Amino acid sequence: MKSIYTLLVLALCANAVFAQNEDYYNPVTAPVKPFYDPVTPQINTFKTNREKAIFAKYSTEKIRNRWYIGFDGFIGTDKSTLTNTLQGLVDTKSASRSGYSASIGWVNQEKWGLELEYARSPIHNTLIINNANPLEYKMDNDKNNIAIRAKRRILFGKSNSSVRRSAFWIGAGAGIVPNSGKQKDFMEFEGYIRRTRLTNDTLYLSSDTRTNTKITGFADATAEYVIKVAKAFDLSFYARKRWGLGNSLSTNLDYYVNKVQTQTATIKADGSGWAFGISLRYMLFVGHDEGGKHDLE
Repeated sequence: MKSIYTLLVLALCANAVFAQNEDYYNPVTAPVKPFYDPVTPQINTFKTNREKAIFAKYSTEKIRNRWYIGFDGFIGTDKSTLTNTLQGLVDTKSASRSGYSASIGWVNQEKWGLELEYARSPIHNTLIINNANPLEYKMDNDKNNIAIRAKRRILFGKSNSSVRRSAFWIGAGAGIVPNSGKQKDFMEFEGYIRRTRLTNDTLYLSSDTRTNTKITGFADATAEYVIKVAKAFDLSFYARKRWGLGNSLSTNLDYYVNKVQTQTATIKADGSGWAFGISLRYMLFVGHDEGGKHDLE
């Protein structure tokens, strides 16, 4: 009888063991909550879509007007003229120069612009004294220039002309050169030239450089390519041709032979020449067509 009970217990235990689910020791793969969506991908997708929307808004939004300030650095040339070479003793040539400026500008409908600029850029006179080893001297004026320019954007057939984007601009302007009327430089040169085997001539040359006592002017034309580098910054690469209106700097030369003045000459400079530069511009204000003002971050 005991054997029968023992077999019955063993049969019940074996049935319980075989009745267990074969996936009992496998990890649970069903979601903890029904309809569960991961949080992180939704946040990332939201941020990405928002950034795209903001970028699209500012890259296609029409602009009513804007104000900017600019800081320029440039190099260029200016030429001077000589009235008399003193029988080949003196000469002149174009001088290279570097300068910098600050400007404030206003742009309307991304089509027209006005710009006011103050520049520190010298106007040169170059004196060359010819001999076995030529001597070269540069004299410059007070270096002050004030200009106002009007600019026009070249659209090349783009229909959405009121959107701020990289583009070509052309412009024309005029300005003044304030002159102090002061003496800038005075030099004296003395030498000898053999007239016969027994006698020499004593040569004397004086150079007196002064700025004009009056304000002079200039006109210029500009071609530039403006690149939008950020929401608040533009970068401009430009070439500028300048025509001087009046001599800002004059160098008077007096030539003496044996203490007798024989000839005179004058070197004059009005600032005519070329300049090539780069300008970084910061947007102070941007007004859009719907009438709203957008602060620039």
